Amino acid sequence: MYLRADDEYADREMQLMSEVLATIDSKLAEVLSLIAVSADPESDGLTDRGEYFIGVGFSVIQQYLTDTLTFTGVSKKRALDIGPRYSEKFTVVAVVNAAANWWKHSAEWVGRSVKDRVALKTQEIVSEVANTEDYPMSVVLSELQNKGQISLGALLPNLVLWRSAVDRERQQNA
Repeated sequence: MYLRADDEYADREMQLMSEVLATIDSKLAEVLSLIAVSADPESDGLTDRGEYFIGVGFSVIQQYLTDTLTFTGVSKKRALDIGPRYSEKFTVVAVVNAAANWWKHSAEWVGRSVKDRVALKTQEIVSEVANTEDYPMSVVLSELQNKGQISLGALLPNLVLWRSAVDRERQQNA
């Protein structure tokens, strides 16, 4: 939840999330350094390690999205369709939310026919953005920013813009 006075925001959750993402980004930087000198990053477990950190980061951001919507009266469905866009079909936060869901639940879907609406939408978004089943969290993160860059903190400006869009939506519905 955030507080707004004039054009300024007090957003403790944003501050906490930023701190956690910086910590994860430092771990990602370590992994990337190790990948750069590894003869076989996949066999060394480095790619899975990076994927794990990124998935956790997406989940931290998803928690921020949920916290931000508290008491706004803006539905999550609406909130996932406002703010900066990744493409004509999806906003940045819709992609992040789907990536977090993928990270948390994809193991439940292995070898099963998925019928749940949220699971199907999650799979649709992640599959379209990543366009591969190999390390989808890394690919999604890279696609959300300058190609080749791997930084969760680089998503913060989009989250600030999204929060402002949510606040405008809240004001229109008041």
